[in-house]
Amino acid sequence: MKKHTSIMLTSLLVGGLTACNPLQTEEVIDPNYPSVGAVTNNATKAQLDALSVGQFSLARNGLSTYLLVTGTIGKELFNFNGTESRWMTELNGLRPIDNSAFYNTATTGFGLPVRQANITLAATNNTSSVSDAEKNAYRGIANTFKGLAYLQMLNAQGTNGVRLNVEDPFKPSKAATYAESLAGIAKFLDDGASQLDQAGAAFPFSLPSGFAGFTTPSTFKRFNRAIALRVAIYQADWAKAATLLPQTFYSATGDLNVGPRHTYNPTPPDVQNPLLNTSSSQIVGVKEVFDAAEAGDKRLSKVRKQATPLTYTSGVTYSTPYLTNMYTSGNDPIPIIRNEELVLIGAEIAAQQNNAAEATRLINVIRTAAGLPNYAGATTKDALINAILKERLYSLFYEGHRWVDMRRYNKLNEIILPVANMKVLERLERPVAEVNWDKFNP
Repeated sequence: MKKHTSIMLTSLLVGGLTACNPLQTEEVIDPNYPSVGAVTNNATKAQLDALSVGQFSLARNGLSTYLLVTGTIGKELFNFNGTESRWMTELNGLRPIDNSAFYNTATTGFGLPVRQANITLAATNNTSSVSDAEKNAYRGIANTFKGLAYLQMLNAQGTNGVRLNVEDPFKPSKAATYAESLAGIAKFLDDGASQLDQAGAAFPFSLPSGFAGFTTPSTFKRFNRAIALRVAIYQADWAKAATLLPQTFYSATGDLNVGPRHTYNPTPPDVQNPLLNTSSSQIVGVKEVFDAAEAGDKRLSKVRKQATPLTYTSGVTYSTPYLTNMYTSGNDPIPIIRNEELVLIGAEIAAQQNNAAEATRLINVIRTAAGLPNYAGATTKDALINAILKERLYSLFYEGHRWVDMRRYNKLNEIILPVANMKVLERLERPVAEVNWDKFNP
């Protein structure tokens, strides 16, 4: 149980006699939340189940800020926020970035899922309450979400890298390089995949509804391998990516929207979808992006064109008629990774391996689904990569990819700047707490 220390202050009555110290501390047990020590010392199955269920919930931590930050810096969307102009100014390079501002949650928000995973891993290593297969089920889930959280953190930090070892929060490792960070993340995911292979036929608890189709160790592993595939293309390891693709839930003939999702519920104790448009915060599509879309593209349904353009005037003036239309209910799920992304990765792998016919075929799978004619451009590697990046812009809009895609191809300077003097940041600054830790712990 978690122990809280409370100070018991007693009233000193005039003329009264007492032997009690009015500043004596007394340990009070909090019955609502178990301590780390309680779950890392022969945890029960119920405690391990609770840790894993919590892992799914905490995986959503920081997600809304992350998607808005990556979308803003990538100039695919803007947050017309009536109370916070820094969404439009600092994140667009019009004012200096602040490493203590709210938008650093795009990095720091993923620390909790990493911490939860480390607690789960420690707990499974020190319990006799469950079978070895069950231990591996908990471990496989923990390492999968640990890898995902670190990858999102790294996407925000870029060349700053991330600290890969924070098992002891008072003795964290130094930040690894970008390449080392990707390799470390791949290792977490590979460990998770191996553990899922040894987890038996079923999980010891029920997974959230957003993971329908991924509710057994073998099917959940396909999700794990999909995240590992993302890492591989960020590493530009095309041979490894080609090996990983068939291990995922990739299907060139299947539903492009298939994939695990974060679920929400406005009824407490859960929370509603955090990306709903409100009167004070409207998420808009960048006008130049959607004006350039091909006529008849079904992906334009992700925004709703307004009769009167929406205009922002705090710190910067910008107008666009495109209001996002992807999340309209507090119950709407947010995708983690979809088959559409996997098909586009398949096209990218093929292009990188000089298989123009396969790259073109998979580009056309996406274009056909979007109601567009077949690709008719050049089939050189560079031309196909540019075509794939264009399809990714519209297919994966508001899913956190545009900025990362253009950065990994050294094309940040090709992102359209919709307002004079805007810039595309290469990365967020290292959060102030990280800077201060290194300062005082050289």
